[in-house]
Amino acid sequence: MNKNNFIIKNSHKSDYTTIYNKFIQDKDINLELLGLGCRLLNKPPNWVININQLSYELNIGKDKLLRLINRMIELGYMYRHKKDIAFVSRGELKNMYYFSDDKELLNKTTESFRSVATTPQLSLSTFPTEDSPSMITPSLDIPVVETPNVEDTSHNNTSYYKDIIEKEDTQKETILTNNLSIRNYLKEILDAHTIVNLLAAKPDLTIEEFKKLYEMVKLEFQGGHCNNINACLIRAAGGKWNFRHSVSNNSNDDEAKTHRVLKSRISYYIDYFRIGSCSKDEILGKFLSESQKYDENLVSSYYEQLKVQLESN
Repeated sequence: MNKNNFIIKNSHKSDYTTIYNKFIQDKDINLELLGLGCRLLNKPPNWVININQLSYELNIGKDKLLRLINRMIELGYMYRHKKDIAFVSRGELKNMYYFSDDKELLNKTTESFRSVATTPQLSLSTFPTEDSPSMITPSLDIPVVETPNVEDTSHNNTSYYKDIIEKEDTQKETILTNNLSIRNYLKEILDAHTIVNLLAAKPDLTIEEFKKLYEMVKLEFQGGHCNNINACLIRAAGGKWNFRHSVSNNSNDDEAKTHRVLKSRISYYIDYFRIGSCSKDEILGKFLSESQKYDENLVSSYYEQLKVQLESN
């Protein structure tokens, strides 16, 4: 062996992974994305990309993993197909992910899905508009790309998810079929497992009732009285939760707290400006950036106050 070779390679005849050079040499692919891509390419072609399972295998948080996946989608190496599912079985995946180290191959393989618009899942704090639901229950089959047979399929998870999806639960199906409107509303806010248990706890739950319930549960969570919003929602819907807070009693307290926070930020940024580390525009930009979660009208009012005080200094 040549001792001047610093990259020591071996010509493997088995148990190896093939990676496209264009993917490795793409300057937009950082080390984290490259690591994720290598792990996915190491899986068999019909391995279902599941966020929870992949997060566990890679030992990273789901939020970070989703950020990496979204970046892969932006760069064109991954595609997310959102299935329009009316009845969701426990364990079923609403988002199907496809990955390739070859952008052209990925586009060609997923061409049939790209005519259907995909929308990202909303966060818990975002309520969708109430739309008229479709009464047609689409197929629950997972779309699987045709691929060559793989000798080692010991870590193939396709059959696991297919078995879960094909397993019918008559009682839960009846509950959901009788409540299509609330179900279509909830599927953009909660995961499938929580929806099933929530409607099982209260089959006649309405959208307005859910909104009030959700606000009360958020207060319980913020006050440290519950550890999991979804679990608390289910228990509260079944009448098994004693609330410590009420929405009406806390609205004034929340507004007063916002006033205190914004006032203190004005004082902080005035002192910060006097030190001379930032310009007026930078200070105003920082104030707006850090105050996005508060009421827009209140922030605007305090923004003007900060602007006046900065100009007088």
